Amino acid sequence: MERVEILTHWLYSSGRMIDHSVSFVEQLGLRLNELGMHVDRLTTAVPILHPLLDTSSIQWNKGQAAMERVWRMLPEHYVQLANSPLHIAYFEGKATNCRITESAQVGEFGILSDLRKDGFTHYLCFPAPFSDGTTKALTFATRQVTGFSDDEVEVLGRIMPVLTMIMETFTLKNTARTLLHTYLGEKTGERVLMGKVRRGDGEVIPSVIWFSDLRGSTQLADKLPLPEYLDLLNEYYECVAGSVLDHDGEVLKFIGDGVLAIFPLDTARDEAGACINAITAAREAMRRIDELNVSRRAQGKPPVDFGIGLHLGDIMYGNIGTQERLEFGITGAAANEAA
Repeated sequence: MERVEILTHWLYSSGRMIDHSVSFVEQLGLRLNELGMHVDRLTTAVPILHPLLDTSSIQWNKGQAAMERVWRMLPEHYVQLANSPLHIAYFEGKATNCRITESAQVGEFGILSDLRKDGFTHYLCFPAPFSDGTTKALTFATRQVTGFSDDEVEVLGRIMPVLTMIMETFTLKNTARTLLHTYLGEKTGERVLMGKVRRGDGEVIPSVIWFSDLRGSTQLADKLPLPEYLDLLNEYYECVAGSVLDHDGEVLKFIGDGVLAIFPLDTARDEAGACINAITAAREAMRRIDELNVSRRAQGKPPVDFGIGLHLGDIMYGNIGTQERLEFGITGAAANEAA
């Protein structure tokens, strides 16, 4: 089939070179239309690995820009999923082909009601099995009065293996970026992605250096049950590290109950700007801790106390460690002074 060959060639050549999944979905929709395919809606449904979210969906509607929506599945979402073609794709690995009738049918999928209201006449959901054993999904819908033709359904089904490989590549890239940003910080994560992974790689960064730590943590750890102490640490980090991130700082690491962060001069207008960001973050952290303590006292829990050290200077930021186990660390007199 000529359209299958044209689409497959595009996917293997320029299609897979598109650098963002949202752009890829939009370009795919436009490409299908150019080849006479009556696709008016295209969506991906991909469970993701993320500390706060677990699902990503990119949706393209004809005549509009594609958009991504991410969320955490709640109990009511799982109830809805049970009566969905996505459930069949995820857990049975089967495709769903639904003609959308003018009036609702007994036992029809819940999504068909919404599609009917928007004038859609035909809905397809294809499973996209990944190499890790999980299955994602890709859906297509049309407003064509007669729905998708048999030829269009066949074309979409035949290009799914290539689409699945590209979807998996995007998902792996997004997962790597998310995990690196989560565990190393956004800027450090990007450094790793850019290939700065050799021992000794580093750079001098003029920065405001931030050290903070929780006071009396040893006594708290001895007195509190471990789960309660971990909850306390997370509440403390949310106040302190959250303030750093909200004011253009970068959290480099958590050291026990301490926070090491920097406010690089390259993210501020000048030296004074970096200092203002750091001091504003410190005051905000103090305010948040005060609010936290009001809540903790009301619950009969011990209050939180902490200290912050700030200093301005040049730091060496780079890879240190063994050849097999590296981390980004900072060294220099300015870092020692802040500590």
